[in-house]
Amino acid sequence: MEIKLWGTRGSIPAPGAKTLEFGGNTTCLEILPEAGGRIVIDAGTGMRLLGDQLLESGEPVIFHLLLTHNHWDHLLGLPFFAPVYQEDTEIIVDGWPHAFQALTKVFDNQMGNGFFPVAFDQLKAKIGFLNRVARGPLSLEGVIIDSIPLNHPQGGLGFRLREGENSLVFITDNELGAGHSRRFRDFVLFAKGCNLLIHDAQYLPEEMENHHGWGHSTYEEVVRLAVEARVQRLVLTHHDPGRTDEGVRQLLERARKLAASHGAPDLPIDAAREGSSYHLP
Repeated sequence: MEIKLWGTRGSIPAPGAKTLEFGGNTTCLEILPEAGGRIVIDAGTGMRLLGDQLLESGEPVIFHLLLTHNHWDHLLGLPFFAPVYQEDTEIIVDGWPHAFQALTKVFDNQMGNGFFPVAFDQLKAKIGFLNRVARGPLSLEGVIIDSIPLNHPQGGLGFRLREGENSLVFITDNELGAGHSRRFRDFVLFAKGCNLLIHDAQYLPEEMENHHGWGHSTYEEVVRLAVEARVQRLVLTHHDPGRTDEGVRQLLERARKLAASHGAPDLPIDAAREGSSYHLP
């Protein structure tokens, strides 16, 4: 399984000289299973770059799109994803049940009436909604996908993708410390023993006083999750739009020191970088 990060920023795109290292585009993740095919998680602004690369191949663009939830920063890339204007493009959407409707409204409501020139039903691509993974395991391209409800306003889903003995867990927009129905232990069990955990770590602990209930985690909470779940590798993502490259580097250093103090000095921890790739196993 090959994994590539096309967008790593949270809440709103943050381009500029101070975000070059970790990237300014919002969430988009591409997965290439060993058996072939393509799975994409979320349609943030990083999806535009993915679309440009896919068109360069000259092949029809066909993939499954998993949506974690229906907030704008995870949907806004689709209108600028060039393959949706091609007749040979096929996209099957699954994930959070409310997200597909929200995806269509990116074109037809908030961006309609003169703000965007194309309505959803004018797109040339074939786009359908499966509505399966929220109700139980989904099998795609030899990959078994499980989901878990998130602690996030208006809800959402995290995903575990299993291919043979290897697994990726992707959880963004999730408040691990929140007192919601899905408690911390549920996420530990969901991520247990995975090869790679990619999790929202938007905030520093000292920033949470003003952000409780916003649906995001601190690096401290995510490191604790990774250590207790005994994951093999941790990547911190959904960087706050106001956090510079230097700020992300400092957060990452603090996370590594914390893991060492929790008895996991050898746990590899990275901060998500736009354009970076991982291979499982």
